[in-house]
Amino acid sequence: MPKIKHLSEYHKRALELKYKGHSYESIADDLNRKAPKSRKAKFTEQSVKDWFKEAGTLYETYRIYEDEMDQIHIETMNIVRRAGARIREQNFRLANEMLVALMGSANDSVKMSAIREILDRVEGKPKETIHVNPEELEQLSVEDRWLMVPYEIRLALSRDQYKSESTEKADHWLATGRPPKGGFKKQDYANDQSV
Repeated sequence: MPKIKHLSEYHKRALELKYKGHSYESIADDLNRKAPKSRKAKFTEQSVKDWFKEAGTLYETYRIYEDEMDQIHIETMNIVRRAGARIREQNFRLANEMLVALMGSANDSVKMSAIREILDRVEGKPKETIHVNPEELEQLSVEDRWLMVPYEIRLALSRDQYKSESTEKADHWLATGRPPKGGFKKQDYANDQSV
């Protein structure tokens, strides 16, 4: 809490409660419970409101208090974030060291699992190959066949970057699900063939 020497304890408590988002009524109730002997008169909602008005006893003090508390919270959150990043980095390093240690296991399945995990992390998981027989391919919708085309080729087709024969072959396959006469050739869709 910022240094506020010139204020009474109930004023300090009121600042704290207002900063935490309490209503004026709940601040007055809290002060009446916790500091009944501080004053002869009871604290009312209106008296607490008056403290925080522009010309009130706590107006300027609250602005300073609020700024200082906001700064404390920002600094605290930055410390927590840095500590969290350091802990994540340490745990990541430890996990990788454990995977490498598991590669030395006497059990072949443990070795393979560790190797697979390391390769997946470094190289990325291998893409799954889907095998579809010609009858199933013809039964798919045009949209489903379109999704089977590799992304790079779909992008180039939508941008008209292939020769007309290559585009016609792709359009035929998308419409019918059957390969065009002469089939597909890799060079039809190679990057150096785009126009």
